[in-house]
Amino acid sequence: MMFTRCPSCGTAFRVTPEQLKARAGKVRCGHCNAVFNALDTLEDAQPAAPTAAESIAATAGQPPRAVAENTPAEPVEEPAPPAVTGPEAESGEISGGTDAAPQARPSRRRAFAWSLATLAMLALLGAQAAYVFRAELVLLEPDLRPALEEMCAALDCDIPLPHKAELVSIETSDLHPDPKQKNLLVLAATLKNRAPFAQAYPHLELTLTDTRDQPLARRVFAPADYLAQEAGIKAGFAANGDLAVNLWLDAASVAATGYRLYLFYP
Repeated sequence: MMFTRCPSCGTAFRVTPEQLKARAGKVRCGHCNAVFNALDTLEDAQPAAPTAAESIAATAGQPPRAVAENTPAEPVEEPAPPAVTGPEAESGEISGGTDAAPQARPSRRRAFAWSLATLAMLALLGAQAAYVFRAELVLLEPDLRPALEEMCAALDCDIPLPHKAELVSIETSDLHPDPKQKNLLVLAATLKNRAPFAQAYPHLELTLTDTRDQPLARRVFAPADYLAQEAGIKAGFAANGDLAVNLWLDAASVAATGYRLYLFYP
C-alpha cells in the first residue's frame, strides 16, 4: 500500500501504481485545488496522524477530494491526471479516471441583479396601477391625494372626479312651454348626488316624443350647458348635494307631446 500527501495542505491519499502511471503521477488536491506530483511525496507507510485540515474535513462529514486537472475552471493542454477522492483522516483513497467537475454554485452577483430587476418591475407595476386607479385611490385613501397630485404634475395628468352614475338621480323634472315666449320649451329638473363624496357632473339626454312615445328629437347637454358660469365644474357635484337645472329649447318645428330625460357619464 502506498500513500501520497498534498504538499500544500497536507491531505493524505492512498494510491496504486496503475493510477500513478495514468498521468505521470499528477493529481489535483480536492481540498485545496493544488496540483502536485504524487510521486514526489510518495510514502510506503500509512500516515501516522491526520492533519488539521483532514480532521476538520472528517468532522464536518465532507471529506476533501481532488478532481481531474483539466476541469473547466483550469484547463490544461496535457492529459488530465486521475481524479482523487478525499480521504477521511488517515485512510485516503484515490478513484481512477473521473473527469467530472464540481457543480458551479449560483453567482451571488447574478442573483442580486435578478432581485433588483424584480423590485424594479414591481415598482413599475405599482406606479402604473396608481396612475390607472388614481381616482379610486383618492376615494379609498384621501391621504394619498398629495402624492398622487405630485405624480400627475410630473405626468401632465389630473385626478378625475368619480363617475358613479348609480349614485346620481333625477329627483324631479318638467317640460312646459315658456309663458313669455311660446316657441320655447323650458326644462326644469332637480339632480341629486347621493354619494358621500363629490362627483363629476353628469351629462343629460333629453328626447322629445310624439303621442305614441316615438322619438322626434334628441339632444345631449354637457355640464357646461346647464351649469351657471360661476359654478365650479372642476370642484364637482357636492356630496349629498342637490342641483336645480333650467334649460330653454327652441322646439317650434317639433310637435312634441312628451319627453324622456336621462343622465349618464360618457
